[in-house]
Amino acid sequence: MKKITIIVFFLIIGLTSCSSQQEVKTNLPWKTESVYFQRWIGGQERTGSGINFYLKFSEPFSPNFHLKKVYFRNQEANFIKENETTFIARFYQKPINSDLILDGNASNEYGNSSPEIIKSKFDLKDNEAILEFEQDHKTQFFKINSVKEKELLAYPSTRPRN
Repeated sequence: MKKITIIVFFLIIGLTSCSSQQEVKTNLPWKTESVYFQRWIGGQERTGSGINFYLKFSEPFSPNFHLKKVYFRNQEANFIKENETTFIARFYQKPINSDLILDGNASNEYGNSSPEIIKSKFDLKDNEAILEFEQDHKTQFFKINSVKEKELLAYPSTRPRN
């Protein structure tokens, strides 16, 4: 009886772990024209920086498909539909807190907030991304293996007021 209980226990553990894993497909059902990202930085102090992720398809896809999110570089962002074939996801990095206290005596650093560590759902390389689609209320994931990087976009600072 004890052996049966142990076997059933491991069988249940095995089945639940398999069902919780998400299937990631490597071939998109639509042809992409371009997939790239572009870093940007603000031109003024405390404006922050970020990454814009661009996805352009060759033709519009079926209305029962909805492009939801992209997972890229340990972050996730929702897509914004720019037109029928172009989608953009924006990742924003907040400016570094200048009120951070660094001191040789750790007790003087009291009050500093701890860094926020975010673990992604997927283990990806720097040039890989996962696209999340929804079709007929069923979520699907597609992996893109070679996301290209375009040149940094540096926004100019404003002219000083006189």
